[in-house]
Amino acid sequence: MRKITLPIEELDFELCVTSGQIFRFQRFERGGRQVWLGADGGNVIEAERTPEGWAVCSRPDGSVVERFLRLDVSLADVSRRVLEIEPSLAPLVARFPGLRTLRQARADETLFSFLCTVNNNLTRIHRLVRALGAFGEELEPGVFGFPPPERIARVGEVRLREMGFGYRARTLVQVAEELAHRPTGWLQALSEGEYERAVSALCELPGVGRKVADCVCLFGLGFDEAVPVDTHLWRVSVERYFPQWRGGSLTDKRYRAVGDHFRQRFGRLAGFAHEFLFYDSVTGAGKRSARGRKASPGARAK
Repeated sequence: MRKITLPIEELDFELCVTSGQIFRFQRFERGGRQVWLGADGGNVIEAERTPEGWAVCSRPDGSVVERFLRLDVSLADVSRRVLEIEPSLAPLVARFPGLRTLRQARADETLFSFLCTVNNNLTRIHRLVRALGAFGEELEPGVFGFPPPERIARVGEVRLREMGFGYRARTLVQVAEELAHRPTGWLQALSEGEYERAVSALCELPGVGRKVADCVCLFGLGFDEAVPVDTHLWRVSVERYFPQWRGGSLTDKRYRAVGDHFRQRFGRLAGFAHEFLFYDSVTGAGKRSARGRKASPGARAK
């Protein structure tokens, strides 16, 4: 089993999997070692902190980890280009070395995961997404491949409500049924078209709004220009770019304006740039670091 070792400047695996991009990775003890384990499609991904950085691998397909971590992208190069455009982001980039934008193998897992985030807190999001994932095939002890939409549809709204999904249960089942009736590969094929067309197609699904659609586009379909605008990014965007909107609410028109601003300013780096701003805002890391406190991970709010 081939392991790839990356320096912390290129990868902080724990930061990536706890930064609100995905929700099913956990720490396990394996042979006296503390490792992070999770599933990506039908593969298990394992990561371990070493003196050299992070050692990561995937099995049975050893190449999966390269796509999952976006290793075709140099994080040092991305950071340099972002800072050339906006030097004021330097403290954030320095504060979160190794924060990469991930890409899941299955966009449907991204979709169902972010449907669980609406009006929710991080602890509950992790619990719900892991509970949903446990309906999939167990790949290794405690690690499950995400269930296909047909399986989620069969679980049904009543069962999901009993498990604590609340009103989200209906949306999850409705989306699962809709995807099950679409042509095979319909969702994944959206990655081959244009970003705006993918957003429009996703927003036709029951209960899917622009923010969830953007999360799917960024973390599931590989559209780097996607910018999910939640309350955290809205707050920091108003402070930095739209002071005239202080005290105002996030409307559909303003949502689009924020995303367009990032796309016009950063181009295809918009998704990367937003990740630094989002994570700094959601953790309050800038304020806490001055007091010596450790920031805790958060999730994308509605």
